[in-house]
Amino acid sequence: MKKYLLSAGVAIALCASLAFKADDGHLKGYIDDSHCASSKTPMCTAATRVNCAQKCIKGGVEAVLVVGDKVYKIANQKKVLKYAGKNVTVDGKVTDDTIEVTKVTEDKS
Repeated sequence: MKKYLLSAGVAIALCASLAFKADDGHLKGYIDDSHCASSKTPMCTAATRVNCAQKCIKGGVEAVLVVGDKVYKIANQKKVLKYAGKNVTVDGKVTDDTIEVTKVTEDKS
């Protein structure tokens, strides 16, 4: 009986560790400031988003990646600052709601 309980405990621990494992991410979205991204009502339009995001980020608000309705915190802010307000494709390690960016490319389409 102890063998079965031990086996079950190991299996549960393994499943739990895999559930919280960081995954490689390849995400398309845009870089925004956390203030505007968390707002329920749009703070700016797509046309004014670059100026608005750059101003807020320069003022100390953190940059975030917005993908649809999901907002990801960015672990390494300096990698994305020049893309503020722009559509991007981001590669990196996703852990929960945070991404550590390894590569950013501007999506001009």
